[in-house]
Amino acid sequence: MFTQELSGDGMITIDGQNVETVYYWLTVVPEAGPVIAVGSISGSEVVMRKVKNAKVAKLTLMDGPTVALQCDGGRNGTRWVRCRHDR
Repeated sequence: MFTQELSGDGMITIDGQNVETVYYWLTVVPEAGPVIAVGSISGSEVVMRKVKNAKVAKLTLMDGPTVALQCDGGRNGTRWVRCRHDR
């Protein structure tokens, strides 16, 4: 089975404001559904806490698309995330 990996630097946006550039490493989910990719983001722990506690956190990938983030845990500057279509 073929899996698509995405990695690079992307901009975190929290509640409509650009916050910081972070590194992301994502795997595209092969099944159609609300979650389009899973993986991790890495940056300063201060920003990672903001992402976890935000009402609306988004990641703009270096190739342009923007995805909504849902945190699934992590610590020390890394968060496991699920990415959904940005609406």
